[in-house]
Amino acid sequence: MAQRHILLPVFIALKFLLQYFLIIPGYDLHRDEYLHLDQGNHLAWGFVSVPPVTSWVAWVIRALGNGEWAVRFFPALFGALTMLVVWKTVERLGGGLYACILAASCILFSVLLRLNQLFQPNSMDVLCWTTLYFFLTCHIQSGNKRWLYAFAAIFAIGFLNKYNIAFAVVGLLPAILLTPQRKMLMNTHVYLALLLALLLISPT
Repeated sequence: MAQRHILLPVFIALKFLLQYFLIIPGYDLHRDEYLHLDQGNHLAWGFVSVPPVTSWVAWVIRALGNGEWAVRFFPALFGALTMLVVWKTVERLGGGLYACILAASCILFSVLLRLNQLFQPNSMDVLCWTTLYFFLTCHIQSGNKRWLYAFAAIFAIGFLNKYNIAFAVVGLLPAILLTPQRKMLMNTHVYLALLLALLLISPT
């Protein structure tokens, strides 16, 4: 157990280092990054191309001085949090240290290296999808209703970041209906959590 507590911060530190040092200094920001950064100057509950979360992060970047280090920090942070969620999911499913290391290595050296270099909605999108499944796993294992509300909250954040997280929920419905987990649909808290998600996304 002690090894897990030591190795997880090591993997997260490596994630940040790789995201910063793999970028050739001569390259400028991507054109889409300038679009999302400019949205931080015009905060709203959504834009033609994307919902509002990216603009909120852009506002924070602006408050931090609009430096390139800050622009790179947030995609790297979302990638590191994705690694954390994957690690905790493996632990939740009974995986040992080797399984956790293997999962973290797959995140560390995957296509996410590219994705987490760019200030776009995609890094947050992957984090929200991953966390959505983690919260569902926690609820199925424990039956604790709080995970349903956490599921609703992360869905709302994901939806306010990028609408396509709705596909994740739509894809889960057949899986729930065709398995013993369909009994979840008899739980009042499922519908209260749905109401919470609708309230959170209603401004858009």
